[in-house]
Amino acid sequence: MKRRRCLALVAIVLLGSCGQPTQEVGQIQDKIDELFSSFAAGVQPGVAIAVVRDGKMVLENAWGYADLDGKTPITADTAFDLASVSKQFAAMAIMLLEEEGKLAYDDPIGKYVPDLAIYDGVTIRHLMLHTGGLPDYYDIIDASDRMPTNQDAAVLLGQIAKPDFAAGERYEYSNAGYDMLGPIVEAASGMSFAEFVQQRIFTPIGMEDSRVHDHSLPEIPNRARGYEPAEGGFVLNNDSPLNAIVGSGSIFSTLRDLVKWDQALYGEALVRAATLDLAFASGTTNSGESIEYGFGWRIDEYAGHKRLRHGGSWVGFRSHIARIPELRFTVIVLSNRADFEPEKHIDTITALYLGPD
Repeated sequence: MKRRRCLALVAIVLLGSCGQPTQEVGQIQDKIDELFSSFAAGVQPGVAIAVVRDGKMVLENAWGYADLDGKTPITADTAFDLASVSKQFAAMAIMLLEEEGKLAYDDPIGKYVPDLAIYDGVTIRHLMLHTGGLPDYYDIIDASDRMPTNQDAAVLLGQIAKPDFAAGERYEYSNAGYDMLGPIVEAASGMSFAEFVQQRIFTPIGMEDSRVHDHSLPEIPNRARGYEPAEGGFVLNNDSPLNAIVGSGSIFSTLRDLVKWDQALYGEALVRAATLDLAFASGTTNSGESIEYGFGWRIDEYAGHKRLRHGGSWVGFRSHIARIPELRFTVIVLSNRADFEPEKHIDTITALYLGPD
């Protein structure tokens, strides 16, 4: 097999914004090629990366294969399972409905999902900030004869009826909380979660190759398969009984569609600037402690600049997006191999362009 070469880079010279100049594009290309060179050997799953600066794609590379059996190369149009990067789309759906007056962040979740009324004091805001205390249900939900839905999850949570902690008491990352945003969106909008996200988020900003993978099991064009290492190569790790539960995950998207998403967040294509400011601000616990998490985004700093980021890990997929809005700089990494560490690579790539943190 011929080794796959990466996609073309835009040949420009970038100047650093963190106190020192970056290297010239040729040097950066050589170092990134070296970083991912092992993925170019033979037929193996791989990675797609993009770097966006000042609204322009300054780097678009891919290595490896989306489907090992079909020997389908990964490209910038390959659709990956975003895993928990999907949470920012669930949060955006809530923000759209809040601006329209169809719900309020501090509404109790039982107002929209009666099965959850037992969780007294838990609000939509709590779910978005991971401070709601809903218990994890993944290991006990019945998936013996079919793929469970979000409604099945809501019924089970109502039966458990025991929060892990009082609402707002502390931050604890919760897939269950984001899964319950799905039925809240449906109750407030009168549409399925997939329809709402497609019509109100994907279509307006041109994310034509993105899909919500719900119980209807939609066809996903150019879909990557997930893999994990095994003796002598890789084995398929693509399916889970929970693949049709939406909110915390189950969105497929491409490198190029995520660049459109990134750029839409600089303006008011979806919601008002004030709404985005709230989404990108750290929430707090009841005691006022900052949790460094907004509405679907982790919040930290890079070289003194605020950074918005989120990773995802599910079956054989790993993903990460990191944005530094002040510098209009974004790195996106998508992979279909379970042994990939996107966060480490995000920081390495960022340092090549902006200098070390």
